[in-house]
Amino acid sequence: MSTRRPLRRGLRAPTPPESESAAGPSHALRLVGTVLANTTLLTALLYYFGLVYTQTYFIYFRVHYTLLGQTPDEIFGRGVDGVLLPLTAAAGAALVFLVLTRFLKIRLGEGSWARLLRICSPVAGVLGLALLAVTTAIALDPEPFRDRPGAPGIGFAIGVLMVLFSWRHWTAHRTGSTRSSVAELVTGYVLVSIGLFWAVGDYSGAVGTSRAFEASGVIATRPAATLYSAESLNLTANGVLQVKCADPESAYKYRYTGLKLLLQSSGQYVFLPANWRASTGVAFVIPKTDKLRLEFGPPRSAPPPGC
Repeated sequence: MSTRRPLRRGLRAPTPPESESAAGPSHALRLVGTVLANTTLLTALLYYFGLVYTQTYFIYFRVHYTLLGQTPDEIFGRGVDGVLLPLTAAAGAALVFLVLTRFLKIRLGEGSWARLLRICSPVAGVLGLALLAVTTAIALDPEPFRDRPGAPGIGFAIGVLMVLFSWRHWTAHRTGSTRSSVAELVTGYVLVSIGLFWAVGDYSGAVGTSRAFEASGVIATRPAATLYSAESLNLTANGVLQVKCADPESAYKYRYTGLKLLLQSSGQYVFLPANWRASTGVAFVIPKTDKLRLEFGPPRSAPPPGC
């Protein structure tokens, strides 16, 4: 007599967890995607910082930056130069926050940590909404915060992160799932990026003006530039002297003294008078050609009377 095993009814056996080898590729792809997205954002922030920095720097000297054809390398260089200190401070603060969070989670235990989150979550939500309200008002009237460049944008980004943290904790408590939807992640990423670009735009403009002010204060210490030209350039400014060379066989008929070279970029020279002042000073943008010759000497050297 054959015996039949009774059919098993009720709940199905739980699905075995995904093996490490199967989960590895998808986890690696998510990690690579996250790194690439953040690297792209950082690159865009550096370029934007350098671009606004370049604009405000040359506006101080009354030169439009498009005349100089600044290369991406020059713009990125200024971006790295200006954003290095704030980026280091932000990364250091984030590292301290992560280490402190991990330490408290281990030290307090699961129960105490869960109670702390229940207290912090609504507080973070209220503070985040308050930050968003304040920074939105600042965006409508930014004048009172001109002396705090970058602060409104950083406040907006932090407010978004605090609201997202509170929302995610509340939904996880209600649904039991800690996963965020794609729409939430994308919206949060876009809003945080907007805050960062806002902060970078304000801060880079202030840094560009500050660096230009510093450069204008040391113009007198730059090497004295003597410009020789085959044709008259009609450079007229206080302290700039034009001398017509007496030798008829000379390849360069005119000499200009009292100049300082600010920079050379994409075939353009930018000269400033040695006694340049922000209130009255002018800048000369001169194309680099074979009809020009430059000589440099000590900052306060006096040129000979003739050429």
